[in-house]
Amino acid sequence: MKKVVNLAYILTILILVDLIATLYWVHSGLATEANPLMNFYFKQSSFLFIFVKLSLSFSGISILYFFRRRFRKIILNTLLGLNFIYIAVCLYHLWGMLFLLL
Repeated sequence: MKKVVNLAYILTILILVDLIATLYWVHSGLATEANPLMNFYFKQSSFLFIFVKLSLSFSGISILYFFRRRFRKIILNTLLGLNFIYIAVCLYHLWGMLFLLL
């Protein structure tokens, strides 16, 4: 059970890192939002983009947390997969930063 909670915390941090990095890249004109739905909200306003991103992300994490006891194995595997995806996204952001520095 503690693994699920820890993975949820890590996922939250990774989502926030992705959000901040995305805001930086798009506002600086060095990138565009890859997700078409989120790009729509970003074009409306940064505040709307942040609100939708955090609302969707935290709603999903809350649903996973709520069902953590009933579907422990599925929730654990889902959180592991989402963490790996967001680690890859954060590494991609880091790669972009390193590319700019060199």
